[in-house]
Amino acid sequence: KLGTGLHRYPSHPDQNRDAETQEAEEIKNHFSPPFKRLNEYSHEKTVTCAYTFTEDSHFFVHKIQSVTVVSACSGHGYKFGAAVGRKIAKSITSKDYESLKLWLEARN
Repeated sequence: KLGTGLHRYPSHPDQNRDAETQEAEEIKNHFSPPFKRLNEYSHEKTVTCAYTFTEDSHFFVHKIQSVTVVSACSGHGYKFGAAVGRKIAKSITSKDYESLKLWLEARN
């Protein structure tokens, strides 16, 4: 599985998008190098994913009374889900929302 943000553009949440024919080759070329002999592998399927983005590409976090709302923007939620979950749990048990906010926004 390979993925990039090469073909990113604004869209509506209800809009589905099929990958264009050349996108698979462009993505493969993006990873060659550093992957040697990547052209020897066959391509099976190209799919697209929709992600939310904040204006500054940081995570979104907001506290509403006893509820903490977190949006893992730009696909980072998948990559860092376990770390984010642990940090959120720690902030709830320690009642330290400000440290969570700084950490998620990568501003500390």
